[in-house]
Amino acid sequence: MYKKIIVCIDDTPLSERVTRVAADLACRYDSDIVLLSVIDPARFARQPYTGLEAVQMLDRHSRSLSNAAHRLGSLLHGIGIRNRQLILPGRSVETILNVSEEESADLIVIGTEARSRLSAWLNSDLWSEVSHKAPCNVLRVTPAGWARAHDDDSALPQTKASRRLLPASLSAL
Repeated sequence: MYKKIIVCIDDTPLSERVTRVAADLACRYDSDIVLLSVIDPARFARQPYTGLEAVQMLDRHSRSLSNAAHRLGSLLHGIGIRNRQLILPGRSVETILNVSEEESADLIVIGTEARSRLSAWLNSDLWSEVSHKAPCNVLRVTPAGWARAHDDDSALPQTKASRRLLPASLSAL
């Protein structure tokens, strides 16, 4: 089902969880994985850095991404999953979409920040943009336990009535 999986990683702890989820799928479907990191210069343009500081921060970030990609690639290789790492400059959404098309990817696996669905919708996060424009399926991975503890629906009482399906038409009531 999934022959080529694009795994979007960065240098955060969530990337290891994202990679492990993708590894599980790759083992099940004998898939190849492309670990993709995007160096988005716009990220540093929004920060209060001077020209030289921005270049230094970009260089540090590039090295950090390279180290993370190498570590996660070694993890995948150690469990027998074919993979390669790509670290590309560009705007995050466009780069992810371009790589998924060039690689003929069947799935993009991407992590999301720990914030509510409403906040993500209002701020148009990376996952939302990629999932709406991607030519293939997109799997969202959240930090362990976050979805259950912070889901917008968790504020609802967990009674039988709150989990009951309602008819499509209220006239059926």
